[in-house]
Amino acid sequence: MKILSFDTGAIKKDYLTAFLRSRMAIVDETNDPAEVLDLVKFYDYDAILLRVSETRMGDLDLIRKLRLARVAVPIIAIAQMMSEAARLRVLQSGADDLIVDALSHEEIFMKIQNLIRRSRGFQDNALRIGRVEINMNAKKIFANGKPVTLTKKEYQIAEILALRKGVVLSKEAILDHLYGGLDEPNPKIIDVFICKIRKKLQQLGVNDFIETNWGRGYMVIDHRQDKPSLPAPPHALPLANQSVA
Repeated sequence: MKILSFDTGAIKKDYLTAFLRSRMAIVDETNDPAEVLDLVKFYDYDAILLRVSETRMGDLDLIRKLRLARVAVPIIAIAQMMSEAARLRVLQSGADDLIVDALSHEEIFMKIQNLIRRSRGFQDNALRIGRVEINMNAKKIFANGKPVTLTKKEYQIAEILALRKGVVLSKEAILDHLYGGLDEPNPKIIDVFICKIRKKLQQLGVNDFIETNWGRGYMVIDHRQDKPSLPAPPHALPLANQSVA
């Protein structure tokens, strides 16, 4: 998943960002509100994370501007020791969730991940698409109930595509999710990753998880939703219309 993190506070070392990255999240950071508004125009984020404080309530203007710009991704505010009145102001500004006095980075990560998953249309704890299940907590994938051994990059690609089920992602877009615009390799490397993922899934009987959209990129489709419904049985004639022998 890809997160945009905004904070105008003076933090020497952001341990939360380091923790999120350790859980395979790509995190872009900025302390410039104008840059936030620019970045959301060009990059597809799964969530926007804002540190807010009762002494910096002016930062709430950024949330309002994001909503006016029709940014649809979840906006999550994080704060410490905030009064009820201030909490209400944060939520009224348009934040989807407010995390106050979290006990650990793991708690914050779980809340962010759950909100992202639900915003993408997955209500269960795992991403289930056809015969594939992606456990975002354990960062593991199962095919027909059996674990699939994937590298870190392979897992990230599968998760990225699954969260955007039904949407074609170009190789360049996938690269941006994987590397965050830093030291990106040749886009052809994505073809190699996809090939390896497919082979590992095929060994467990799954052949239709990732589809190629020629000239555009790759996508994931849940083929269970493509099955036509059975025709309704013909209605019996009303008794009033039946002939009497």
